[in-house]
Amino acid sequence: MSNQYTETLQLKSNDELLKMVYEFDEWSPEMLTAVETELGERKILPDDISIRKQQAINEEHELLSKGTAASLGGQVFGWVFVLGLLGLYIGYNYAFSKVKSKYTGKKYFEYDEPSREVGSYIFYTGIVVFILSFLYAVVTYT
Repeated sequence: MSNQYTETLQLKSNDELLKMVYEFDEWSPEMLTAVETELGERKILPDDISIRKQQAINEEHELLSKGTAASLGGQVFGWVFVLGLLGLYIGYNYAFSKVKSKYTGKKYFEYDEPSREVGSYIFYTGIVVFILSFLYAVVTYT
């Protein structure tokens, strides 16, 4: 058990620990592991914990693997500013940003497939426009 949580958890009653072990959303994975270890040492770890934890993991996986839809306003804003750094940032964010599972640490794309596709169009269009602008500036400078 983590030294960080050992003393705190040893002072808690069995009922408090049993309540904590079922509150998957309230505690960090490290704290939950420490609570499970403490309950195991006290020989009162419920048998259904692993089943409930797996259900929570599966529900979160299903939700995160779908991703969220990017807002229409954000996409329009990205296209309007495609010629600048803000457009690049918005496009990159929609195309490549990820979120981390609070249970497993696995990373998922934050946005759904259509939003990532629009984001990549914005991002790569911004890069092409930047390169063409740079080349034009170099050619006309001489």
